[in-house]
Amino acid sequence: MSKTPDVTLKQHTRASFRDAAYTNLNIGMVESYFCAFMLALGISEVISGLGTVIPQFLGVIFQLFSIRAFFTRYTLKGRILLFLTVQTLTMVPLILIGWFEVNSAVLVISCLGLYWASLLSLNPPWNKLIGHTVPPKFRIRFFSIRSQFGQASVFVGLLTSGLLLHWAKGFGKELSVYVGILVVGLVLKCLSLYEVKRNHIDYPLSPGSENRIRLRDFVRRLRGTDQGKLVTFMFLFYTSVHFAAPFFNPFMLGTLKFNYLEYMVIVATSYFGRILMFKLLQRTAKPRHVDRILILASIGIATSPLLWTFSQKFWWLMGVEILSGCYWAGFELATILLYYQKIDHVERTSVITYITFFNTTGMVAGSLLGAGFMKLVPGHWSAYITLFAASTLCRTIVIVFAPHIPFRGQIPRIISFNRVFSVRPPFGAFSRPFIGKIRKKKKED
Repeated sequence: MSKTPDVTLKQHTRASFRDAAYTNLNIGMVESYFCAFMLALGISEVISGLGTVIPQFLGVIFQLFSIRAFFTRYTLKGRILLFLTVQTLTMVPLILIGWFEVNSAVLVISCLGLYWASLLSLNPPWNKLIGHTVPPKFRIRFFSIRSQFGQASVFVGLLTSGLLLHWAKGFGKELSVYVGILVVGLVLKCLSLYEVKRNHIDYPLSPGSENRIRLRDFVRRLRGTDQGKLVTFMFLFYTSVHFAAPFFNPFMLGTLKFNYLEYMVIVATSYFGRILMFKLLQRTAKPRHVDRILILASIGIATSPLLWTFSQKFWWLMGVEILSGCYWAGFELATILLYYQKIDHVERTSVITYITFFNTTGMVAGSLLGAGFMKLVPGHWSAYITLFAASTLCRTIVIVFAPHIPFRGQIPRIISFNRVFSVRPPFGAFSRPFIGKIRKKKKED
């Protein structure tokens, strides 16, 4: 394989950071407010809530077809450009829907389905391209820095759109602001296209460099392998997480009666926590720590819903969301690195496509189970509190019985005094000199 001669690895890496900033600014400003956009059009709350789940499921089904021969004849960069172009063009009908105030749930969900189909389809070739271009020993640093750019951009985007919509609501011009936000999203997508086209390395794939696996063969191979254990754990964990995840927002807005600014701040603090943790992981995490980071992050995510039952004060929930963001940062970084460790680069496009399908299916299944649970529990307030407690129980059960997590081999290391600080990034940089002095003193004695 030969690299494109006019693009250096440094240019490629920096362009990837800029692309992360543009993409995640779009997530914060536009994607995070798709549900609110549908509500502003006059679409019902139930349909608007499903409008955030159904398009993703439609998109992940289309993603299964994106690894067929029709698409794989293109280079990795060519596929990314193709799907990114379709995603960019999808913003145009959404702008027109807002401009003409079209109250059609079918039309909006169809556009969002195409949006998510193109977004999810470009992820596997992008992961394979990064696997070719970023050496393994630099991946922790690369993904940590890139995620910092991304989470900071989401944070800024959430605050920007939230403040604009809060101001527009007082003047009755919400839809006009939504149109402006969608136009900004279109511009951001065009900037991402520019970065990928001009400053990304392209690898023309030679025969045999990419092996497409059928879905049934992938499922058959899962039994008894490290890859299968990881996929099973991720599916069960995403199912247990989304048993309660879709209901935190209506709980804040409907039950707790938070205003728009309070809601925006609480959501944004989660991304602030992610920024902090990615910075710490960049400095202290090692490749051999990936399994332990996954364990600690999973335990933290499992306990987060239970903290919502202790108090519903604004400042308490801000602290809970900062912790939750830290845990999710560790979980995301660990899973990305495990994908590269457990998946052969020849099969990476197909395998990541199927993993995304299973994870999204778990999200949909968990959301539907949570909605059914809410209907069974009497009372409005008690239904939410019971749901959060039940979600913590489900997440904990998944962690305890997860086939991927080697508890016997990892737990003693985690609770060991000399190792706990090297595993937990917030204290590693400060504890190592202190531990070194203790060891030196013992040797002298």
